[in-house]
Formats: sequence, structure tokens, C-alpha cells
Amino acid sequence: MRGKSCENGAVAVVGKEVVAVGDFNKIKRDLSINNFDIVDLGDGIIVPGWVNAHTHLEFSDIDKPLGFRGIKFTDWIRRIVKQRLESNRLASDANSVSNKSLAIKRGLLESRQSGTQAIGEIATAPLISNDYTQADCPIITRCFFEQLGREPLNYPNQASELTSFLTQNQSNLPAFYPGASPHAPYSVSELLLNQIQTISLSAATPVAMHIAETLEERELLEQGSGDFADLLKEFGIWNPCDFNGGLSIAGILKQLSKAVHALIVHGNYLNDLELDFIAAHPQNMSLAFCPRTHRYFEHSPYPLQKILNRKINLCLGTDSRASNPDLNIYKEAQEVASSFPELSPIEILKMATVNGCRALGLPSSIGTISENQRASLNFLKPSASPYAFHDNDWIFDQTSQCIPLL
Repeated sequence: MRGKSCENGAVAVVGKEVVAVGDFNKIKRDLSINNFDIVDLGDGIIVPGWVNAHTHLEFSDIDKPLGFRGIKFTDWIRRIVKQRLESNRLASDANSVSNKSLAIKRGLLESRQSGTQAIGEIATAPLISNDYTQADCPIITRCFFEQLGREPLNYPNQASELTSFLTQNQSNLPAFYPGASPHAPYSVSELLLNQIQTISLSAATPVAMHIAETLEERELLEQGSGDFADLLKEFGIWNPCDFNGGLSIAGILKQLSKAVHALIVHGNYLNDLELDFIAAHPQNMSLAFCPRTHRYFEHSPYPLQKILNRKINLCLGTDSRASNPDLNIYKEAQEVASSFPELSPIEILKMATVNGCRALGLPSSIGTISENQRASLNFLKPSASPYAFHDNDWIFDQTSQCIPLL
């Protein structure tokens, strides 16, 4: 049922498929449901499964965020690099691939248990598609193969890997959709970005990129200085010609606007002109907001109202357990409701469901409750009777609960 609510509503499910949605008495009459098991959930709302538009499941074995709240972003990156180096060290062990696979499986299971039906995953090499098709934990996955680097000698091999991934036979992976991810402006050269864009355009697949995540990123691109310049020098990949006249956020957005779908991740510090550009491409450009990660780094207030005023498609993500305590999209929605009390619950619900589906270029039935579609349902239960709350304000109240059903 798209964009509608129904008092005394019901969803009829046979096997794993929704067969009817609407008024309980009408469904009871039309389907003659004497043979159905009827479950009265009480006061609350049945909503679609969540769509987590941005996450990194390979970090799902991290028990708590790296560092501390308010950590400088470049210092956090140093910790991430250390974490990955440790993973690479284990790559010589017989269990290396299974360790990463287990982390992904843990993330999928956690996501499913918190009511998520689809994700936008950022995945690094070695990328094994079967890691995302766990029979006991079905989640629809748009998997963006992350590419980064500033060494031209590596680009041919990267091109081969990405092309192979984007053009693989999908017949045995019905819930797995490939995509490409140039990581971020500070980690991807202009030449590599052009290569990724050319390959993804040829394969007609979506792209996702972290853009304007920090003010330090803007300083690097606009002035060629600051914390990121120091970080790149420390990593031995600094080339001043790459910045202060090279890549720019405006130029990157122009490149990405050619994609079938382009997901701008974070966008915490996009300026008005950049937001105007995204708004001018409503068919294929979207923004992913990760509210609790945003709070963890103590960023400036998110420009949410500016985004919504421009009718930009805004969706929600959890980022990873490296910057978030869990992968629960309902908690992200609660964070939005708490930080932006002027927003309607329906607007937030769209961010957590259909907007993410649209951003990821997934089938339009995902993020909805639709007849003849796979059932993925959550029940939102208020801490008190919903009639004690005005205008459904209880839906994302911090004391309300999300109970996954299917």
C-alpha cells in the first residue's frame, strides 16, 4: 500500500508473499480467511521493512565505534586504516576470507533482526557476492564496489576488477544488485574517478560516493591544505597538483549526475549551489544522511531543511559500526525525529523506506507494503496508546519500539 494509512488495517500473508492489504473486515470478507491465523498486534502501525541506504558491513565485527565522540575525522581514518591493515595481515591466514565473510554475515543478521529489508552496501576487495546471499538472512543488497587510490599503475587492474563485477551473471543472485563507489574526493584521483564513471556508465549501474563529509575535505579541495593534506603526506600519496584547482565538489557532482543513479553519501557541508545542482537532477541524484554517525563526529547541524525545501530525495543510512553502535535504521529515524521535531513522521518514514529504494535504484515495490510482493513488515508500538499522541508524533518517539514481523 503506497503512501496510505488504514485504521483497523491488516496485511494478509501467504508463505512469504503479501496477498492483501487494507481494512481488516474487507480482507476477511474478500479472502474468506477462516483458514488464516489471525494475529491482533494491538495499537500501533504496520510499516514496510527499512531500507538502509548506506552501510559498510565488513566492520560489523567491531563492538563499538572507533575512537571517541568528537574525534577528529582524519584521526578516525588513521584508526580505520589500522583496522584494515590488521585485516590484511590476517589475509595470509587460511581463515582470512571467512573472517570478513563472518563480519558481513553478522551485519546482515543484525540488520534483518532490526527490521531492514534492503541495504546499500559499500564493499571492498576481495568482494565475494555470495557473502550477501545468506539463505537464512535474506536482504536485498545494492552492493557498491569501492575503488580508491592514486597510483596509476594500479588502474588497469582496478578497471578489470570493476568491469568483471558490474557485468557478472546475476541469474543466481536475484536479490543482489551491483554498483560502483569511488570512495571520496581525498582518496580518488581525477583519473580514477573518470575511469570508474566510464565503466559504471557502460554497465548502466548506480554509483555512490562520500562527498562533503567534513570541512577539512573542503579545505583540501579548495586550498590544498589542512588535516587531509597532512594525512596524505603521512600515507605517502600527496600530490599538490591534485588539489587547489584539480578535483572540486562541483566538478564531481557534475560527473556523477551522468549516472543512472548517483547517491551522495553524507553531504554534511554541501553549499547552496551544490544543493541546487543536486536538486536540478531529481530523477537520478539522491542524498544519504547517517544521523548517529553525524552526531558521533559532532558535525555542524545537518542542512536537512535546505535539502527538503529543494525536494531532494533524502534517505537514511547507518554508516558502519566503526562510527555507530549498531545498524538499526529505526534508531536513525528516531534520531532524526529528535533533532528535527518540526518534521512530520510520514516524511521520516519515507526517508527510512521508499526514498532509500529510489536512491539505490531498486525495484519500486521495495520499501512499501504491496500485494503480490515479498512480505517485509515491521510493527511500530507506542509506549502508550497512540490516541494519547497528536498527529502520530509517537511513531519515532525515543520510547516507542520497532518489532520486526517478517
